Amino acid sequence: MNEALHTFFLGGKTVYLLPEKCIFLPENATLVLADIHLGKAAHFRKSGIIIPANAGTLQDYAKLHRLISKYQPKRILFLGDLFHSDTNKSWQHFLDFFHLYPQIKLILVRGNHDILPENVYQEANLALWEEQLEEEFIIYSHAPLAAVPSGMLNIAGHVHPATILTGKGKQKLRLPCFHYQPPLFLLPAFGDLTGTFILPKGNAKQFVVTNKSVVAL
Repeated sequence: MNEALHTFFLGGKTVYLLPEKCIFLPENATLVLADIHLGKAAHFRKSGIIIPANAGTLQDYAKLHRLISKYQPKRILFLGDLFHSDTNKSWQHFLDFFHLYPQIKLILVRGNHDILPENVYQEANLALWEEQLEEEFIIYSHAPLAAVPSGMLNIAGHVHPATILTGKGKQKLRLPCFHYQPPLFLLPAFGDLTGTFILPKGNAKQFVVTNKSVVAL
């Protein structure tokens, strides 16, 4: 495996934290990512906001292609906010892209931005879960759960976690991070055209994402 990833263990299960801001579970060959927000640039342009037509989109699909080629996932699990808003031409881009990978099972745990009609998701061969998906001791959801049953782990997105690194010269650098404070494991936002939210480290474990690596703080 590439040294850029960070091997982590959740409940005895091996998880690879990837610099592409997602995780890979080798046990069941599942790629898990959250908050890709496809179609966001087109949505902004439709609303009159000046932004390049492909802002974020090309980078996101390039990352997906690299991940699929490298890890050969059997499943991709999207933890909500797959598509930013109403349908636009960017949705066809999604259909065309995953038409190249018919062997991969696509699963979406619906988030607050996933407002497309159910038949649109069916057209994309997306298995749809409304609020959460439970597998073994893991509960996948878009937003963090208000209460997690004893012995369970909640893997979620929605928050777009980040942290601030401070240098010796008092310079500051804001970077996305994985944030783990049992029973919650938060994924950074996968999408290139997304903001971040600073989460204090406190007693949590944080893993900072750079362009090429994942580093434990």
